[in-house]
Amino acid sequence: AGSESRKGLGYAEVTLVFDNSDGFLNLGFDEVTVTRRLFRSGESEYILNGVPCRLKDIVDLFSGTGLGKESYSVVEQGKVDVILSARPQDRRAIFDEASGITRYRARKREAERKLVEVRADQLRVGDLVAELGRQLPVLRTQAEEAERWHQLSERLTCLEIDLLCHDLIRLSQRRTDVAARIEELERREHQCAAKSAECEAALELAKTRTMQAESAVEVLHVSAGQAAAASERESGRLKLVQERKRTLSERSRQVAEMSEAGERKRARLGDECDRLASQVDVAAFEGRDIMQQADESRSRLAKAAQARAAAEAEIEAAKSDLFDALALEADLRSRIGAIESSTRSGEARLARLAEQAHEKAAVRDNARREADALLSELEQLRTELAYAEKKTEDARISFARAQRGAEAAAERASEAEARVSSAAAAHSSIDALQRQYEGYGRAVRALLAGDNWRATGLLGTVADLIRVPREYETAVEAALGSQVQNIVASTAEAAERAVEFLKRNRAGRATFLPLDILRPSPIPTERLPKGEAGVIGLASDLVECAPRHQKAIQYLLGRVLVVKDLECGVRLSRKGLRLRMVTLEGDIVSAGGAITGGEAPDRRGGLLARSRRLEELASELESARAESERLYGAKVEAMAEASRLQLELEECERKRAQAELALGSLDQKSKLSEAEIQRLADELETLEFEAEIVKRDISALAAEAQSMTEQLRDSGARREELEKSLSALNMSVAGLREEEAREAERHSELAQEAAAYRERLSGLKTALARAREQLGSHDEELAQLREEKDRLDKELAAASAQIEAIQEAAAAFAREYSEAQRLLDEGRDERARAAAEVNEAELAARAARKSHQDAAPKLSAARIEEARLAAEYEVCAERLVSTYSIDEEDGLLRNITISSRAGAQTEIARLRTEIAEIGPVNHTAVEEGRKLAERHEFLKSQLRDLEAAQASLDEVVLECERTCEKKFLETFEAVREEFSKIFSSVFGGGTADLVLDDDDDPLECGIDIICQPPGKKLSSLLLMSRGERSLIAIALLFAIMRVNPSPVCLLDEIDSALDEANLIRFAQLLRATSQDVQLIVVTHRKRTMECADTLFGVTMEESGVSKVFSIRTDQQVS
Repeated sequence: AGSESRKGLGYAEVTLVFDNSDGFLNLGFDEVTVTRRLFRSGESEYILNGVPCRLKDIVDLFSGTGLGKESYSVVEQGKVDVILSARPQDRRAIFDEASGITRYRARKREAERKLVEVRADQLRVGDLVAELGRQLPVLRTQAEEAERWHQLSERLTCLEIDLLCHDLIRLSQRRTDVAARIEELERREHQCAAKSAECEAALELAKTRTMQAESAVEVLHVSAGQAAAASERESGRLKLVQERKRTLSERSRQVAEMSEAGERKRARLGDECDRLASQVDVAAFEGRDIMQQADESRSRLAKAAQARAAAEAEIEAAKSDLFDALALEADLRSRIGAIESSTRSGEARLARLAEQAHEKAAVRDNARREADALLSELEQLRTELAYAEKKTEDARISFARAQRGAEAAAERASEAEARVSSAAAAHSSIDALQRQYEGYGRAVRALLAGDNWRATGLLGTVADLIRVPREYETAVEAALGSQVQNIVASTAEAAERAVEFLKRNRAGRATFLPLDILRPSPIPTERLPKGEAGVIGLASDLVECAPRHQKAIQYLLGRVLVVKDLECGVRLSRKGLRLRMVTLEGDIVSAGGAITGGEAPDRRGGLLARSRRLEELASELESARAESERLYGAKVEAMAEASRLQLELEECERKRAQAELALGSLDQKSKLSEAEIQRLADELETLEFEAEIVKRDISALAAEAQSMTEQLRDSGARREELEKSLSALNMSVAGLREEEAREAERHSELAQEAAAYRERLSGLKTALARAREQLGSHDEELAQLREEKDRLDKELAAASAQIEAIQEAAAAFAREYSEAQRLLDEGRDERARAAAEVNEAELAARAARKSHQDAAPKLSAARIEEARLAAEYEVCAERLVSTYSIDEEDGLLRNITISSRAGAQTEIARLRTEIAEIGPVNHTAVEEGRKLAERHEFLKSQLRDLEAAQASLDEVVLECERTCEKKFLETFEAVREEFSKIFSSVFGGGTADLVLDDDDDPLECGIDIICQPPGKKLSSLLLMSRGERSLIAIALLFAIMRVNPSPVCLLDEIDSALDEANLIRFAQLLRATSQDVQLIVVTHRKRTMECADTLFGVTMEESGVSKVFSIRTDQQVS
């Protein structure tokens, strides 16, 4: 989780280490480690001996060892009561774990699960076998029908092809005959068409003249119609204008009459307005006096009301003053009584405070003497603690320094071990490549990959026999090329034997360098360039080899010059140097001047570099191992020193903790004592202060009582004066109220009379306004009538002029209509003559068309027949090509076997009927039947295997049940016997027993516990005391551990309910059981701690970081 100074980690990890040298765990290791990692994401990882595994693997490993899921090796506080309170059926889980049958139960459950799966598979396979058995006969029948269908189809195809070819030949002949007939009919049709065209031309000419005559008649007819329509339109307009003139005359007369009536009505309205105005003036004069009298009355009434209200306000004020005086008298009397009571209480309180102050002073003096003694002791402990802290700090600094040194030494040792491992792995890898001659040709590997090749006279490859400095490796390897794989032989005979070996084994080819016949040709010294920049030297001089191999190296590299770069090589070649030159980058200039170069291959893994790297790694490995051994020794020494300093630090911590504990306890006592003294002093001071306050309060109360008595006397006199004043004010208000009532009655009468005058005047004014409004509206109507009369006179004059114009236009249109009628009669006569000519031309054209029409159907019929024959021919040819892939020419030349078309059609119909009777055919029935038979046999073999697996699983289940019952009964009897012994031991007598609920079903029945402590009758476990129940549960757990001890057992405060006597017995059980079981006990009881070999505690030196420390009880602690 982390702390303020440390970052949180991504996971938490815990590891258990078991000593398995006795083979207790079913795992082939002397030491077994089990690790669980819990990540922040909630995922878990389980590791067994450093190998990731499943939780199931760990559960299976611990099953039956007492460390399983229903483990009795972990007993926490409260599980004691759970064991005793559980139902008998639930209690047997711990016995199953103790007897080791949980793994057999798991195996049985797994077998039963597999058995269910096998039975389900058996059922499915059986259904498939039955289904395939039903399908096989059907497929055989389908195969026979398919064979017959194919025979009939082949015969039908042959007949259909012959029939199509027969039709094709017949249609070809008929097409030839029809083509000749069409040619004759086309000649006749052309003659009739020419005659018909002449007659049609004459008819068209006659029709044209007729159409011209018709057009002229139509134009004249339209002109006559237009003239007649115009004449009628003008007559209608004349009537309309005359009617409008009459209407305007009538409206003008009506407007004149309405104007005269309006003038008379206006005179009447003017008289009415004058009359109403005079009546309004009279009413206003008469009502002015009455309104003035009403206003004066209202003023007098307001003054009377104000006088009456003022008098009533004085009465209310007097009443309020009287009530205040009465309340003041009552309050003063009450307060005087309260002061007298408070004075008596204060005197009693003063006496009590004096007594309490005397007692507190005595207690304070005793506490001060005790505090002085504690301060002296506290100063001594502080001196001891300072010494312990200094010693602890020195030890912590030494330990931290030693721990850092040990960690640094361990880190350096780990790095050295890593370097050793890395160098060893690299050396081993390259050595294996070298020994197996990886990277060499097939022939080289065949000759040298074994261990006995040196006895054959072969000395090794060129790469094996030379050593090249790192800076020249690229150049030398480029110069040698494939010659680096040449094999050096001691003699030519050895080389011959190797060649024969390669031929005999067909292992490829290789080049050999026999030292006895090899003739190198070195370059004379005078031919070498002297003082040339960039020249490094001959390649043979730059490599190292054994003297006996020098001849081979001279042969290969004696005429190769190593130069710095390609520019130097080209320069030397131009100067006439005829040597093979190679640059440090691997570019080559041949003796003849050819240049080979470019991007060089990566030669870090070359054969020459491999040999050099192998030697370097051997040297590195040796030095790394020496350094690792040295650092490991330093690590061991640093860790030993850190362990010694840690023990010293723990001892100092313990002493410091004891001193701090004592100092804290004493300091707490001193602080409590000082606090008590201060508390007592504060209480004394408080008591004195309270006594002074009480005295001052008593004096103040006496003075206040005297003052209030005088106030009470003054308040009584004031109350009597207020009562007299209130009586006089009441009499004055009664007279004012009578006067106000009389004035209010007079004002009401005048107000009614004034309201009547105001209403009459308002009505007259309203009537006058209405009359004046009517007069204004009537004047507007008269003005409108005058304007309308003027407008009507103007419209009558315009209508008279319009009537005269229309009459003249109507006479002109009548004359135009008469002329159009005369021309129309002439056009109709011309049209009749043209129609007679058209009739004659139509008779001639009709005769010509009939001759042409008689020839056309014959030609059309011939052409239709030709098209039909062509279509039938194309259909036949297309069917031959598309259906049977026979060309048209092949069809015409085919040798037809049918004698008649009708017979062939009958045969085809019969074959089709037989094929139809067969119905749909499964064309893949033969292949499907074969595959189905194979699958049927395979499934039958699978079914037999499943039946054998079921029998095997049934036997496994029975074997597991027999083993479980045997192991359970053996363990149960052993636990029962041990439980009885331990019970009698821890209780000092009594009897106890374990009983199965059902002896006939020991694997499923519950387990009852029967106990009778000494001196008590047999009773239920639930009726026993908590201590007795805990002791019974402890006896049962230790009995199980004696019968089947687990490697480790954790007991978490199971002794919390035991008294001292039972704790002694519990400690004896722990000592006896610890011989076979590693016990871890969590407890707060000292008696239990005394029997432990090692005590563990948890401290927090750094905030948020817990640390576990341990103390061995057999260690001498100073």
